[in-house]
Amino acid sequence: MAIEKVPVKKLVEFRRLSTPRKTTLINKLKVGKRPTSGDGGNYWVRSVSAISQAFKENDSSAIVDKIDEVSKLHSINQLSRTKTMYKRNIDILRKYVNFDFTKWMPSTNLNFVRKPPSILEMNGLPIQILPQHIFSFGAKGNQSVGAIWFVVWQDGFKPSDLGIYAETLFKYLSSYYSKNYIINPAACIVVDIMSMKSISYKDILDGDIPSILVDTMKSLKKLL
Repeated sequence: MAIEKVPVKKLVEFRRLSTPRKTTLINKLKVGKRPTSGDGGNYWVRSVSAISQAFKENDSSAIVDKIDEVSKLHSINQLSRTKTMYKRNIDILRKYVNFDFTKWMPSTNLNFVRKPPSILEMNGLPIQILPQHIFSFGAKGNQSVGAIWFVVWQDGFKPSDLGIYAETLFKYLSSYYSKNYIINPAACIVVDIMSMKSISYKDILDGDIPSILVDTMKSLKKLL
């Protein structure tokens, strides 16, 4: 059975696995098994969704409201694993209560545009790319496009891991928007919401972060 989609996070995970575990991961992708809730699925949805909304509105009210909502859930839930999930989301959200989201905006006058299909074929693989927002900015007739992708992983991301996200994001925007917009590498932004670190595709072009996406996909394809 062919692989229907490869989430970018699976590319990151793939690099850290032994060969037998890499084969296991690929087999799971082939059968379309959903990721476990430990670091994927809806585990982080509360923090990611609130931060995403706060960025779009340039207002932290959504974060304050979400902290209140999740705190109530945390207080009434009796399952330790679920309480831990709520606590981790709350801990992340509290970091952003007074955060200046304009640091991730190439312009304060962003026009948020509709997202195209999430699957993009790259090197013969169907890579799933899921930024929270795509936006245009700049003078009419000479507009640029960028995107922001909030990611989180309990194991923690290395700069090179975030580089994989940024590189796929740039290719994604280039595939769908290059006819009508300038694809701005500095506006292809990936944010690890746990560490609050952000990188852009420009960091890869400048050589500050290594480009490892192609090598990663080649290694994965060899095991198919």
